Amino acid sequence: MGKADIRVIINPNAKKFRTGRSSIESYRNIKSNLVKIVTPSSPEELRKETDKMAKERCDYICIAGGDGTLHLTLSSIINSYKQKNIPPILILKEGTMDNVARTIKLKGRGPQLLRRLVERIENNLEVEVHRRYTMQIDNKFCFLFGTGFVTNFLNLAYNGKEKGFVRNLQVASIAMREALLNIDNGRIFSKAECEIYSDGKPLNIKSYYGLLAGTVEHIGMGFSPLSDAVVDGKFQVIISSLKPRTIALNINKIRTGRAINNEGYFNFHSSVIKIKQKGRFEYTMDGDIYSAENELVVKIGPSVNLVKV
Repeated sequence: MGKADIRVIINPNAKKFRTGRSSIESYRNIKSNLVKIVTPSSPEELRKETDKMAKERCDYICIAGGDGTLHLTLSSIINSYKQKNIPPILILKEGTMDNVARTIKLKGRGPQLLRRLVERIENNLEVEVHRRYTMQIDNKFCFLFGTGFVTNFLNLAYNGKEKGFVRNLQVASIAMREALLNIDNGRIFSKAECEIYSDGKPLNIKSYYGLLAGTVEHIGMGFSPLSDAVVDGKFQVIISSLKPRTIALNINKIRTGRAINNEGYFNFHSSVIKIKQKGRFEYTMDGDIYSAENELVVKIGPSVNLVKV
C-alpha cells in the first residue's frame, strides 16, 4: 500500500461552507491515515499551518474553497516554501467558478476528488500533474489579474450582495447596457490615463478601459478570453482601449479568445508588466480586490503542479 502525507486546507469562511452547501464533516468522514485536515479561520492561522507543512515536507496539499481561497492559500504556501519545492496541489472545487481547476479539466468536486487521490496513492498508481505558472505582485500570487472594467465589474457584483452566478448575470446586463449605449464614464466602463510597459519596453497605449492577464484560460460565465495563456514562463495580457460599443459588438470574439483587428485592442505575452496610473487604482487577483498607488508591477511567479485525478 502506498504512503503519503496529504494535507487538506479547508476555508470555513468560504461561501459553500458558510451556507451549508458543503460540509467539513464530509471530508472528515474520509477515513484515511494519509489525510490530515486543517481549518484555519484567519490569515495568521493559515500561515502557521503552511509553515508547518513546509517544515514537515508533506507530499500533497489539497485546497477547499473558491478561487479567492485558492489565491490566499497558494500565496501562503508559496511564501512558506520560499517559492521552492512546492508539493503538488489538488483543487477541491468548492467555489462558484473554479476557473483554475478548469484549466486542467478537473472533474468532480470536494470529497470525491480527495477520495480519488487517496485511492491512487493507496494503490500505488501514478498521480497526474499539470504545471501552471503563477503571477506575482509583492508577496501575493494568483493565476488571473485584472484592472479597469474587470475590477469595476467585480466591485458591483460584490456590492452588498452574496457573490454568485445570479448576481454576476445582473451585473453583466448592466455592463452590456453601458456598452450598447457607449457610456464611457459609467459604473463598468471608465477610461483611465496610463503608461504601460511590457518586459521593460513602453507600449503605445495612453489610456485603457480594461486590462486582463493570466496563466489560465477561463474567467467564468462561459468566457475564455485568454485562450493562449498556458505558456511556460510568461502570462497572456489583453488590454482594451476600445469604445464600449465596439466591445459589445465583438463580445463573442472576446469570449472565445479570437483575434480582434483593431489598434485599440492589444493581445500579447509578457513576463513583467508595469502600469503607471496617477493616483489610487484597484486591481484583482483571482477575484480578490486590492489597491495600488501610481504604479503597479505584475511579474511571472513560480510554477506549481496541479493534480488531476
